[in-house]
Amino acid sequence: MAERKTMMSPERRRTQLTVTALVCAALLLATTGLSAFMRLTQAGLGCSDWPACYGAYLRALQQGVEAIAGSTTAVSAARVTHRLVASAALLLVIRMVWSTLVVKPRLSRPGALAGALLALALALALLGVVTPGARTPLVALGNLLGGFLMLALCWRLAAPRGEPPVPGLGALGVAGLVLLSAQVVMGAMVSTTYAGLACSELGECYRVTQATGWDWRVLDPLREPVFDAGPVPVNPAGALVQLLHRLGAFFVVPVLVVLGMIAWRRGRRRGGAALLVLTLAQPAVGLLMAGSGLPLVPALLHNLLAAMLLATLVRLI
Repeated sequence: MAERKTMMSPERRRTQLTVTALVCAALLLATTGLSAFMRLTQAGLGCSDWPACYGAYLRALQQGVEAIAGSTTAVSAARVTHRLVASAALLLVIRMVWSTLVVKPRLSRPGALAGALLALALALALLGVVTPGARTPLVALGNLLGGFLMLALCWRLAAPRGEPPVPGLGALGVAGLVLLSAQVVMGAMVSTTYAGLACSELGECYRVTQATGWDWRVLDPLREPVFDAGPVPVNPAGALVQLLHRLGAFFVVPVLVVLGMIAWRRGRRRGGAALLVLTLAQPAVGLLMAGSGLPLVPALLHNLLAAMLLATLVRLI
């Protein structure tokens, strides 16, 4: 009996790739939320010897529930879940690289995105080695921006075949991406420099910045932030970061609104509507967060909205 060769058609491979990318994007969004939770609660990694730390959890499970009862708080659960979800996302990225670049015929454009995802994942894994105990904002910035970019690329990879960039965005789309990326960086600096409670209103941010002498050193990602001791760490010089972040919103929001309207009018209604809703929701959550003393839930939502906003814009351009 002749052996029948079976080869998956390119169309079926692309369909499977889309499903895999969607699942990967969902896992990366969950990882983003968990990472923000650990950063905002000062939880740290709690698993610096990954993946060897899994053995400790397995041994504890074998000893019974009582052995791990003391570590089943929200923080410790977030630590373990973050590692598990991130590991699952990495496996999906490897699968996408295999299906696009190893299996023939190769899928060049999806393969380039999958290769970039794998490179980012490996870079973040290496960065995770130095994250425990690191006090400079650069490490947290690298983790946050790398995670955001992975989510954006994965969401772009999940786009249906034949979905081109929105015509007419051009230079304005690139400008929007640059402005949004800068705004995300400044938002990350707010948390990594302990500037969240430095001021609550735009006018107050300006006055505190004047009082602290416009200390531009607070923007140095290699400089360890200085903060007042207390139940909640506060860096008064971080009012400058808050000021720049809030002023940046006056530039970013109008550009993104215009981009969303263009996408809507050019037939990408769901993408345009998503961009508009996320753009308007993000500053509203930011104002709520700043005016209510930086509660955890709005702060987490602010991080997730930023990640989804970046991913939505990347898919449109």
